[in-house]
Amino acid sequence: MKVTKRLKILLILGLMLTGGILFSLVSLNDNQVRTNQELHQVIEIELKINELGTRLWLLFQYNDQDALIQTRYAHQDLKELLEQEQFNNESKNSIIANLIRMNLNIGSLIELSQKDIESKFQPSITTSAGMLSARYNMTLQSMNEDLTKLQKLAMRDAELSQRKILYAVVIFLTLGSVLVLILIIMTLRTFKANLNVLTLGIKDLEKGNLGSRLLVSDTDELSELAEQFNLMKHSLETTTIKKEQLQEEVDRQTEELQKQRADFQLLANYDSLTQLYSRSAFESQMKTAIARCGRTKLNGALLFIDLDRFKPINDNYGHSVGDIVLMHVSKMLTQAVRTSDIIARIGGDEFVIWLEPIENARQVTKVIEKLHLSLSTPFKYGDISVSVSASIGVSFYPLDATDLSGLLRVADDNMYKAKATPDTYYYFTPEANRRFSITKLA
Repeated sequence: MKVTKRLKILLILGLMLTGGILFSLVSLNDNQVRTNQELHQVIEIELKINELGTRLWLLFQYNDQDALIQTRYAHQDLKELLEQEQFNNESKNSIIANLIRMNLNIGSLIELSQKDIESKFQPSITTSAGMLSARYNMTLQSMNEDLTKLQKLAMRDAELSQRKILYAVVIFLTLGSVLVLILIIMTLRTFKANLNVLTLGIKDLEKGNLGSRLLVSDTDELSELAEQFNLMKHSLETTTIKKEQLQEEVDRQTEELQKQRADFQLLANYDSLTQLYSRSAFESQMKTAIARCGRTKLNGALLFIDLDRFKPINDNYGHSVGDIVLMHVSKMLTQAVRTSDIIARIGGDEFVIWLEPIENARQVTKVIEKLHLSLSTPFKYGDISVSVSASIGVSFYPLDATDLSGLLRVADDNMYKAKATPDTYYYFTPEANRRFSITKLA
């Protein structure tokens, strides 16, 4: 599969992941709107029930015709509201039906209250009016209990719906990320394998071997380049020309291939976005640096830098703005250290810096404080103001380790300790332990 096709697939997967996130946000918003509507319905019913309760209290206080009329109005309003309310859940509609039934019971009790007014009975717990009041209160209490159940059902349904949406989003994003990672690994492996084949072919050509051919089984762009290389060698092998012309043609073709090889080496040694050293080139540079320090008895320090709050920038403004931020960070890192120091980007938002030579931990501290100051200063890109910070872990040569893997491990561990408190850094060495115990400087 061609690299361009894989990039298109990665773009499609990225768009699908973005679409999935947008869909989940819309679903969550719809769920919240639906929940708010249901709670608003419950509040309206509660207000009407409270109004009816107030009218009933006035009816038993004054026991007159005006109070009875107001009570009937309140009962009728509640009846109309309950008949209008509909929910998308059988349990909720069952509660509404129960409220309608109890409201009908109150309507029957109101008719009995009419007879009490006409007979001019005074309310008392031992009279029919008192018993009527007790039935009113029991019915209103039951209605309020049903309202509480209705509210709990609405909240529970909203919670379950949100949880399902979130679970679905997590699964979708995980699967999409795995597919993206697999495609990236496959592309890198194919690129490396074909680059090795091209390198061997160039070496054969340098030796004057025109009969060999490059064997590439894939069909990507590098394979097409290998095929062109084979055609060129075939042409050189089968064409009879003068010695001078043949030598000139060979020199021209060799120069072109060497330029292509240099371009490939450039891609392999430098990060295409930030123009800093790649991880492989950094490892190569560090072998030389560590050997030099061991030979000259000089000290060095390795800074492991991880950007904080970088993911929200990508999520909120897009990867193009994220790329601008990474280029800005690489510029700040370059300006903060000496030209002799080594800087590399080894991951998405991870950088390393090798300081050599150093005399003490305080010298490293000054560099880190300079880095924090430059990185934390907001910068503008168009109408967007972007601010980043970094967590930095430090390891010292030879106090912490004398090999690259050991230095990276210590610096990486200290970086994760710094992650616990933003904009900080950690280093721990036997020497630092004697001076500062475990040092954490913000």
